[in-house]
Amino acid sequence: MLGNSSTLRREYELLEQLTDSIVVVNAVGEILLVNTSALKRWRYQSEQLLGESIFQLLDESESRISLPLSQIVGKTVDVKLRQGNGEHRKVVMSVSKLRAEDPALYLLIVKYSYPLALPRSTVSPQYSKQFLLKAANNSNQEQVAAGGSHLSFADDLREAIAQQQLQLYFQPQIDINTGVICGVEALCRWFHCEHGMIPPDKFITLAESVGIITELDLWVLRASCQQLLQWRAKGLQIPCISVNLSSVNLRYPALPELIFEVLQECHLTTDDVIIEITESGFVEHEPIVQDVINELYANGIQLSVDDFGIGYSNLSRLQTLPVSQLKLDRSLIEHIETSSIARSISEAALQIGKSMQLQVVAEGVESENQYQILKEFGFHVAQGYLFSAPLSVTQFERWVISQ
Repeated sequence: MLGNSSTLRREYELLEQLTDSIVVVNAVGEILLVNTSALKRWRYQSEQLLGESIFQLLDESESRISLPLSQIVGKTVDVKLRQGNGEHRKVVMSVSKLRAEDPALYLLIVKYSYPLALPRSTVSPQYSKQFLLKAANNSNQEQVAAGGSHLSFADDLREAIAQQQLQLYFQPQIDINTGVICGVEALCRWFHCEHGMIPPDKFITLAESVGIITELDLWVLRASCQQLLQWRAKGLQIPCISVNLSSVNLRYPALPELIFEVLQECHLTTDDVIIEITESGFVEHEPIVQDVINELYANGIQLSVDDFGIGYSNLSRLQTLPVSQLKLDRSLIEHIETSSIARSISEAALQIGKSMQLQVVAEGVESENQYQILKEFGFHVAQGYLFSAPLSVTQFERWVISQ
C-alpha cells in the first residue's frame, strides 16, 4: 500500500472495490496512490510512480485549457499520461476531491484512454510485443469475459490486433425496391485460442475500457477496405462496405485523417465506405466531437447513425449532423409485426430520414412479414437473417455468386 496517511489508506481500500482504474494525486500532480487495475492497464511499476508527476492536463493547443486540479473538481477532463515505457496516451478522467487528512488530494477515475498519435504504416506497433499473461482457467466463457481475467483478456486482445488474428464476417444489405445487394456490413469476430468465440459486445467494451479501441477500429477499417478491393479484383461488384466505429473515437482529432489515408492506401473513394457510429455518439455535445464529425464530412466520408430510434434521439441535434444514412435499431424491427408502438416509431424514423434526404436502413429483418411491412412503409435498405447470416469471406463470395 502506498502512502502514509491512515485515513487515506481507508479511503483507498474502499476505492479498490471499484472496477475502474483509479489514481490519487496531490495538488501538483504527483501520484500518491494507484490501484492494481491502473498498474496493470498502463504497465507501471509502483516504484516508478511515487513522487513522480506523470500526467498533465491538455493545453489549449489540444482543445483543452490547463487548470489547477482544484478548479476541475466535479468535471471530466482530458489528461496526457506518460506510461512506464515512455509512450503517451490521452486519458479521460473524472476528478473529485478525496476526503483525507491532507485537504489537497484528488481522485481521478479513468473513463477511457487512447493514443495521442498512431503511426500510419501499421495498425498497432506499440502492442507488437508478445504478451505472456494468460487468462485464468475458467470453463464459463461469460464469466471469463466479465470476471477477474479482464486484464489478461485485454493483453490477449492487444496481441490479436497486433498479430492480425481477428476475423471479419460480412452481412449483405438488400435494396428493398430491386431485391439486389447494395452493400455489405463488416463485422469483427474474435476466436480466442482457449475460450472460443468471444461475443463482440464483450471485446469491444473491453477495448474501450483499456484504451485500444482506436487500434481495433482501424484494423477493422483497413481489413474491410482491403477485402473490398480484393472482391472487386475478382469481379464481385460490391457497391460499398459499412464499418462500425466506436463513438469513443469521435473524440480523437486525428480520426478523419487516418480514415482518409486508409482509403487512399486501398485505392478506394469515399463512395466506397460508410462509417457507422451509434446514435448516442452523435448526440454528444463535446465540441471536439462536433469538430471531428464536421471534418469527416468535409473529407467526403459518409456517416451512418447506427441503432437509431432506441431513446437517444435529439432531433434538433440530428438535423444539424452531416450524415447520409439512418440505421433503424433491430429491436424495433423485431416487434414490428406485433407492436403498434414499434410500427409507429419505425414509420416515424423513416419519415424523419426521408425529410432529411437520408437513406434509411432496417437492420435485423428475419421474416418475410417484416420485410413486406418495411416495403409497404417505403424503407430503402434491409439487412438481416432473412437474406443471410454474417458470413466468412469464402461463404460471402459463394452467396454473392449464387444470387
